[in-house]
Amino acid sequence: MDDTPIHDIAATLASPIIDAHTPQELVNACLKKSKALLTFVENNAALALAVLEYPQLDISPFARHLFTLTTFAKLNHFNDHFLQHIVAAHVAAYYWQQSGQSKSEKKAFVRFLFDNHLTLWRHILSLQKVLFNSQALKHISSVKLNSLQRFALLASVFTYAIEKHTAQTLISYLTPLLPTNDRHMLNVPLLIMDTPLPGSRVYYKAHPAVVVDLQKAHVLISVPSLPEEKEAMWVAKEEVLRPRHVHVDFSQFIALHRACELERTVRGGGPFFAGAYAIQKPPLALLTIIDTLQKADIDINSLCEQVERTPAFSHFLMSTASQDNRLRLPVTHLKQAILTYGLERVGDMLIQFALMERLTQHTYPLLSIGKQFTHLSCAIASQLVALSDTKLTPQSASLLTTFVCAPLFTLPGLKVASQLPVSDSHYFQIHRTFKVKAQVPWHTVAGELAANWHQGATWRALIHNAGKRHHDVPNSLKKEHAIIQLAFGLAREALFPLPHPDEDSENTKSALLRTLSLSQADITLLLNRLSDYLFCPFPLTELN
Repeated sequence: MDDTPIHDIAATLASPIIDAHTPQELVNACLKKSKALLTFVENNAALALAVLEYPQLDISPFARHLFTLTTFAKLNHFNDHFLQHIVAAHVAAYYWQQSGQSKSEKKAFVRFLFDNHLTLWRHILSLQKVLFNSQALKHISSVKLNSLQRFALLASVFTYAIEKHTAQTLISYLTPLLPTNDRHMLNVPLLIMDTPLPGSRVYYKAHPAVVVDLQKAHVLISVPSLPEEKEAMWVAKEEVLRPRHVHVDFSQFIALHRACELERTVRGGGPFFAGAYAIQKPPLALLTIIDTLQKADIDINSLCEQVERTPAFSHFLMSTASQDNRLRLPVTHLKQAILTYGLERVGDMLIQFALMERLTQHTYPLLSIGKQFTHLSCAIASQLVALSDTKLTPQSASLLTTFVCAPLFTLPGLKVASQLPVSDSHYFQIHRTFKVKAQVPWHTVAGELAANWHQGATWRALIHNAGKRHHDVPNSLKKEHAIIQLAFGLAREALFPLPHPDEDSENTKSALLRTLSLSQADITLLLNRLSDYLFCPFPLTELN
């Protein structure tokens, strides 16, 4: 059977690239192929997973490799834009292996990648000789590899070496070989090995069955021995047994997959590949809580019930309250946690928590340093408020700073960069701190996000003015503007110091400190109190 959607997308992936006459055209062609694959996997998760269940499926080894790579990456929660570039880099590496182009043409392409800061493409291309064969198994433990390269070779191993070795054998072999900090990569192969994939023969209450589709905790099975109305149904994974690793013919699986179209559209349950939550709007549960907090008479018991409906919120408040009380006593009741902080502070805390959860839901190389910069900026803002006379509270200053830092997690160009593009000057001008090419200014991105998250007009105006020089800001907002600018600039100065300070930045810093009636000695003491935040996240060098 060669007319299935899997065969169609596999043929597209393996087809030669013939109309790429310049490096830019080749990059675009590779990105187009990778986008087609990611769209297919997003819309046909069961079919994509079936490729792993059927190692003898008649598709090209390269297409199978890309399916394995994408599946591993999706289960590791890779950001989609980041993943698109990883897959595209594999397509480019395969192109250069198959095309027979001259070395000068490849050098020109690598130079193009360097000039356009596509570092991860160069890292993947450097593996070309071992990436598309079983030699990956011999090189995956090399100390010369970074984590992204090792992840790429892991997908190669489970594509090409799986023909001669079982998954259990490969995992046992790789476990002692992989560096400790990369050993978590084996979690996904272990998960797949332990999951009945689409096409698998299983047993449900002693009845033979076939897995047709799956979710995070449930599988859709076809049970021919049951009455017709119960023949296809969703059951918990724990209810099916798979004594042996066997599957039905692929053609039979495809027929079942088509026959169960109605059952596959069931709503509810978590998808096997975790979905993405919208960054541009807050959770509905959070809006309900905020509306309750804005009432004149707040029923604390009703508020607790609303918070408890979202376990992540209640767990966050109780765990944070356990750490913040003077005696470090565990807080086991939500009401106690809410009263620990006060009603006004709880609202800002929950908004900030939900916002950071959504901004950081998928991984990419700069995620750790982005979180580090944001946490330090927020801590500095809170400390500055405690030293100043301002309309901000420590918690509201921290929340506003989170919105100002949000473009670190939303701008597409930062998803594929290997290093944070820090400017050599303009420390205390938010829109010029990082050298990022974007159609929309930094403060506009942050302001739109704040508006979508229902922030008040005053705070939105403050974020809007974050892109202005301090002397251009209205007097009514000068102190608050100084706090946000100093928080951003001091975090940049602490995490990315330069041997020779920029004179313009020093002058701006002095003006901001004068507005708050603070001195450099105050800032030194402040940063000393925040020494726990001053470290370099290990993953910064993990994926670059």
